[in-house]
Amino acid sequence: MPRKEFVRTTIGDIRLELFVPAHVLLTSGHTWAFGRHSNADYELHIVRRGTCRVDVEGTVYTLHAGQGVLISPDRFHTPVDYSPDFLRMVMNLFPVSGRLLPNPEEPCVVVDFPPSISALLDELMDEFAHPGPFHQKMLDLLLSHLTLLLLRLLGIKDTDATAVTNSDLRVDVIDSFFSNSLGQNVTKAELCKRLHLSPRQLHRFLEKRYGMSFREKLASTRMTHAGWLLRNTDLSIQQVALQVGYTSVPSFSRSFSHFHNCSPRQFRHQQDTLNNRTAGGM
Repeated sequence: MPRKEFVRTTIGDIRLELFVPAHVLLTSGHTWAFGRHSNADYELHIVRRGTCRVDVEGTVYTLHAGQGVLISPDRFHTPVDYSPDFLRMVMNLFPVSGRLLPNPEEPCVVVDFPPSISALLDELMDEFAHPGPFHQKMLDLLLSHLTLLLLRLLGIKDTDATAVTNSDLRVDVIDSFFSNSLGQNVTKAELCKRLHLSPRQLHRFLEKRYGMSFREKLASTRMTHAGWLLRNTDLSIQQVALQVGYTSVPSFSRSFSHFHNCSPRQFRHQQDTLNNRTAGGM
């Protein structure tokens, strides 16, 4: 598989992730290598040159240069054919609230970009291939321009947008959810509701971003915090267990030992020994 570079920016509450296969920057053509697949986020394909036909959930759409197709999450699609001079740009978009397409049953929408899109995409690719001063700021500016243009074409009002942030909003929401749920019996359904994702979408994102399932991410957050409590407080092991959501000390000890490769008591003893050595050497 060709090496990919990633360019990311955030505009309002829309997170944009641009995929740039390395060979796109070196050749005049770009084949659509993927077969039938779906994505956990919205996937936007913009035709920069030539024509193509793409099958989305059984319906074939013909796209020409300057057009794009925005495909809803979890909708299967595949290229049918494309012209020899075909060139496209692919990017993922994640709205942290609401939907880009108001109709949840709509698998995709074809977008007619204005003629200026060609120059914008060329400038974006040129900046990526030949970085100059203020490179990241220029990429953010160009990607924000592209995102705002798309939102206009989709009919999304600027009153729906929130303040621009510089963080990955999904990661912020997920990390906050787990860190604030240490002593609670939280469920995957609660996080799905907060992120407006299906269980399948959430699983795919957690695996992609953290390499963990929901259960593994929750356990990791709890055991990491348990280690901090044992290292920095005088709480008993039972109190630590309760703070991270365990009512059974044996169950907590098994989970802790699996994560840290030692029991809570051994972990605290090792930390105390290390602290004494450090204090003695001062």
